[in-house]
Amino acid sequence: MKEGKGKRVGLVSTQAIRAGANRTVLERIKEWGEIFEAWSDEPSVVEGAAVRVSLVCFAAAAAPNEIPYLDGKPVVEIFPDLTARDIQTGVDLTKGNRLPANFDRAFQGPVKVGPFDIPGDLARHFLQMPLNPNGRRNSDVVKPWANGMDITRRPSGTWIVDFGERAEAEACLYEAPFEYVLANIKTLRSKNRDRQRRENWWRLGRSGSDLKTAIGDLSRFIITPRVAKYRLFIWTPAQLLPDCQLVAIAREDDTTFGILHSRFHELWALRLCTWLGVGNRVHSD
Repeated sequence: MKEGKGKRVGLVSTQAIRAGANRTVLERIKEWGEIFEAWSDEPSVVEGAAVRVSLVCFAAAAAPNEIPYLDGKPVVEIFPDLTARDIQTGVDLTKGNRLPANFDRAFQGPVKVGPFDIPGDLARHFLQMPLNPNGRRNSDVVKPWANGMDITRRPSGTWIVDFGERAEAEACLYEAPFEYVLANIKTLRSKNRDRQRRENWWRLGRSGSDLKTAIGDLSRFIITPRVAKYRLFIWTPAQLLPDCQLVAIAREDDTTFGILHSRFHELWALRLCTWLGVGNRVHSD
């Protein structure tokens, strides 16, 4: 189309094209052309697989007097996230920029890659043991842990063995936790295709060192599920290690907590988020 060899194109994609890195496709289209009709989120069943799709029709330039349509309704302009501006309202949030003050403040929790999580009874047993040969307690590497279910339902009281970036020679001095990892994880990780994860089998698959550095001087921080029916945030002690299905926000001030729970942020998040499942319902009850 940019070379003049085509005039109008129809694209069918999963509805994920509207957000995140996937939206780059539509942003490039808007740089040199126009979306003249689109359906942002439609059901589709192909060979028994039910998915949600977006349908996008675009051209190098709009036809004379052509009115764009989004989800069957006339609008003034369709934005790359498949929202629109009509005569009265509509803002292109895809042009929003990150605030420098918020750089390196939000992190995905560490990735385990193995059953490093342990029940509370076993964790307390490790914590009650005497000093290790290095003169350290197991509390260095046995920490409370939480995933999305601990936030949206009742806390499970689960803990995790986390040796961080420690070398094997240092990690093995924490005798009982290391023996647990040796017995329950080494065989599993020895089959991992990733060389680093295979060779460093006593460590989490991704240690979350960036998160740990960010919360190092904090007494508490904020966590929220990556996927949930509702957009909710809770405080957690700095000792807790969040699962990879959580986002950790390295702030301890009440102002940030209030902003995240505000109606303004909820509307912002719902406009910029991605969706799983039905993907076209907002739960506000």
